[in-house]
Amino acid sequence: MPTTLCTRMLALCLCMTSLWLSGCASIPDAEQALSEIKTQTQPINVVTAKQTLPPGKVEQALKKLSTDESIRASLAEHLRVEQALSGNSLYADNKVTLLFNGELTFSNMRQALEKAQQHIHLEYFTFEDVDLGGITLQALLLEKLSQGVSVHLIYDAIGSADTPPALFDRLKAAGAKITVFHPVQASSLARINQRDHRKIMVVDGKLAIVGGVNLSKTYQSKGSLRFFSKQKLPDLQQANWRDTDIMITGPAVANIQQAFLAHWDDAQPLDTRGFFPPLTKQGEQFVRVITTPVSKRKNTDSPYYLALIAAIEHAEHHIILNSAYFVPTSAQEEALVNAADRGVQVSLLVPSFSDSTLSMHVQRSHYSHLLKHGIAIYEMQDQVLHAKMVSIDGVWSVIGSSNFDYRSAGINAEIDVVILGNETASLLESRFEQDVKNAEKIELQQWQQRPLWQKIKQQSSRIFEGML
Repeated sequence: MPTTLCTRMLALCLCMTSLWLSGCASIPDAEQALSEIKTQTQPINVVTAKQTLPPGKVEQALKKLSTDESIRASLAEHLRVEQALSGNSLYADNKVTLLFNGELTFSNMRQALEKAQQHIHLEYFTFEDVDLGGITLQALLLEKLSQGVSVHLIYDAIGSADTPPALFDRLKAAGAKITVFHPVQASSLARINQRDHRKIMVVDGKLAIVGGVNLSKTYQSKGSLRFFSKQKLPDLQQANWRDTDIMITGPAVANIQQAFLAHWDDAQPLDTRGFFPPLTKQGEQFVRVITTPVSKRKNTDSPYYLALIAAIEHAEHHIILNSAYFVPTSAQEEALVNAADRGVQVSLLVPSFSDSTLSMHVQRSHYSHLLKHGIAIYEMQDQVLHAKMVSIDGVWSVIGSSNFDYRSAGINAEIDVVILGNETASLLESRFEQDVKNAEKIELQQWQQRPLWQKIKQQSSRIFEGML
């Protein structure tokens, strides 16, 4: 969440006030919740562009995902749990394109926005007038508005606190409709800690981009961290940010469109005709969208948090994980440790620098326990890691906005996309291997010899992890 120091201080003050009013993140008891949900599972439902597959066809389709019988069996068991948690079917016939880092995401955004004919939907934690490769976002949106394309925006009041109001005023004057998520005002102070952390773009109901990339100018920087000492925090706004998005076409786009509309301000009714056009087969990917909404009426529920724990529990061979903010709950940490103890190879890529110093201290306070159980931990050195990605057994992968932390588990509104199959998993594994070449592996013996003052600082930071 690239923000300036001023915004971070404002957010911390407001969150502290909110915590006083409403407490820390509300995290479900994972063991109990998953035990209960397993009694509610139904046969796996797969929807294609034309029909819902009969059970026999579903079984045939899933058999093609892996040649390993044990992985297939564990995956099928997990997918039933995931379906019950998310409330969404698996959608077949999608094309999924991985977009590594902001430059590639912005390039694809520009191409999609330029082709928009009916509507553009953008929902972002940080919304700035980014350069999309020769044209600014504002200029492109104004151009599309002049062509009669509807533009609807949702932005988070805290995440976009540094954005000049003139940007939104000009878009409104040109006809755009805008929803501000949980604005900073007295009437909503009790909800101020609940933020819209999603990153969503939907064009004409046919194409969507989601993931970790904000509409932030930090992605336009190319600076390296390699020349900075760990004792001195570099200017992260000028550093290169490592992130991951996905572009989707196909039936699953309708779910992402629904997620956007769930956060729209009811006081600004929209003409939804054309929002859900017939979607044809675009590829071979199986996709499930898992949303974690926040409404005015209730706190965040935790479908993705529980689904990820369940996926880790069903892992058979290996797990790779990226998280910009690694502040695991006890259930998340236990799931990783238990997987490693039963012989699953677990590898974590986490940041060495962050815009949240506190989260870095908490992150490192967990290392000793994880390392003792054989979990490999790598800290990225030359870039700011902002990607959120998990891939398990070369067949189950997820990319989205959720971090491995308390905020994503029980406070923030998030969106995450599960992709099944070796095609996406192998690309993510290749990228992971490339990233760890520029990372420092944390070794247990060396880690245990770090100075006592670091151990005290890291351990004492744990008292704040419920708000991170």
